[in-house]
Amino acid sequence: MSYMKDLIRRLGGSWDWVAAQYVLTLLLILAGLAWTRLGDKHWWQVALTLLVPLLLAICVLELQAGTMRAFADDDGRRVKLVFGAMTLLVWVALFWACWALLDWCDDRISLWTAYVNSKASAGERATVLTYAHLEKWMTVLEWVLRWIVVPGKLIPYAIASAQWKWRIPFRRIVRLLLNWRWWPAVVVAALVGVALPGHFFAGVPHGTVTHQIWAVGLKLAASYVLVVGVWVLLLAWAGVLLARQPEPSDSGLDRILLEKLSLGRKWIWGLAGWMMLSFLVDFGFDALPERIRSSGWAVAPVAVVMIVAMLLLQVGFIRSMLQLENPVKAVWGVLSVLLWLAVAAASAIALGFWHHEVAGWVLAWIGIPALLVPFAAGSAAWGLLLPWRRILSVACSWNWWFGVPVAAIVGNGLASFIPYLLSGGRASENAFVNTFWNDVTDPLTLASYVVLTAWFVVLLARTATAGVTASPLPEGGDDAGGNA
Repeated sequence: MSYMKDLIRRLGGSWDWVAAQYVLTLLLILAGLAWTRLGDKHWWQVALTLLVPLLLAICVLELQAGTMRAFADDDGRRVKLVFGAMTLLVWVALFWACWALLDWCDDRISLWTAYVNSKASAGERATVLTYAHLEKWMTVLEWVLRWIVVPGKLIPYAIASAQWKWRIPFRRIVRLLLNWRWWPAVVVAALVGVALPGHFFAGVPHGTVTHQIWAVGLKLAASYVLVVGVWVLLLAWAGVLLARQPEPSDSGLDRILLEKLSLGRKWIWGLAGWMMLSFLVDFGFDALPERIRSSGWAVAPVAVVMIVAMLLLQVGFIRSMLQLENPVKAVWGVLSVLLWLAVAAASAIALGFWHHEVAGWVLAWIGIPALLVPFAAGSAAWGLLLPWRRILSVACSWNWWFGVPVAAIVGNGLASFIPYLLSGGRASENAFVNTFWNDVTDPLTLASYVVLTAWFVVLLARTATAGVTASPLPEGGDDAGGNA
């Protein structure tokens, strides 16, 4: 059965829920409007004022959960409707949190536009990076995030929660989100259900009063039919994709990634402990008098110990995931990683003389790590006797170049934006407060590093099964030091 036939079958088999979406949604809207007209003179009016919103919320949750369950297949593990509806509250709350964040961003578009425009050169400000262009681009970006990205991410999880409560098949949902058939449907739904009804009311009213009343009424009716119809079709399409999504295979990259992370879980806890210790050390140094901090006699030994501990934890984490029979000694692994860190430091110093912010950030957080991390991670296990062909194969693969930008955006871009957001865009004069804002996103940065390193190990292991390696040489050859 094709995807479209399956969609039509689900819509026809759930016609009662489709009708309920149109009828009950309209009744709930009218009940909400009537609620706004309630008085507060008598006690029963006050009670209704408090009770009606709760009843309306319950009805909406039950209606949406029932519709989602009607479009999905029952695998025998489905929970009761009331429990599925209750779990939707979490996704609704997450949606409203994202909505509030986007409202905050929307209020600052003019400020950010002026800032970016001021940083551009005179020629760019007059041609490409004009104020009007930047404001339009940021407005479109905010609209895309609000009506495409956020709903497209949350709807599949909400549908799964309506059926299985918290026993969500996360891997199937992730595969659905990576399915090319899902996002075009979300884009079309946003254009037809949000952008198109907005154009209905964009014109200037004209004609007689009766004509305008009829025009507004017809526009409202058309908007209602479009919005509810698009919502129903999108839920049905998600049910089709979720049902036809194949079960993750044992050899899938996502499954291997979880296995590698499980092998290094003890070292991950060690890295988390190091991060907490670093957090406390930063606060301790900020509490010291300025003359002690400037002298360096107390700071330097602690910094050396922390750096050595970090290197040992990183080397141990990589070696635990590779599971080599005869790796080099840990001290040689640490020294080899130090060589690559020296190359990275020299590259960072060289970039410091380049004053192009965007290109400098891309090179510093994407280009250089994408080239050096594979060799540094391999040196943790093999020293300098690296399996060069395998590592070059990983460094040149599109899977690796897809993972590095994601890790950079999450671990550096987003981690830098969150303190700016939490502090209201203002730098405090209190060193304690500044240290807190700088360290508050350390778990996000650490998680990005851990997942990226595990992703490298997964891709390196796949090169062995794909026949990339050459025959082992006695020593110093292409695959010296063992196989992953």
